[in-house]
Amino acid sequence: MKREKRTYSKEFKEKAISLSYQRANIKELADELGISVARIYKWRAVKKENDNPILSKVLKQAEDVETRQLKKELKNAQMELEILKKAIHIFSKRDGSSTNL
Repeated sequence: MKREKRTYSKEFKEKAISLSYQRANIKELADELGISVARIYKWRAVKKENDNPILSKVLKQAEDVETRQLKKELKNAQMELEILKKAIHIFSKRDGSSTNL
C-alpha cells in the first residue's frame, strides 16, 4: 500500500510551530492537527535554522571540526590496534622461549 505524500501550506506549518511553543503537550497538538510529533519538531528545526543562518553555519563548522578530530582519533586507534595485532602474531610464532622483556 503506497502512502500519499501530503503537503502543508507555509501558514499551516507556521501555525503548528507557534502552537507547539504555546502548548505543554506536543503529542496532543500533533493528534489534533493530524500530523506526527516528529514532523512538528522537524518544522521547528528548519524554522530555527532559517531564522538564524549565521548561527547554523557556525554550528555546522564546529561539528565539522569535531568530526575531523574524531576521525583522526579513530584512525590512530585503528593503527595502534593493527600494531598490537602484529606484535602478538610475531611473539606467538616463537618457539615458546622466554623473551625476557
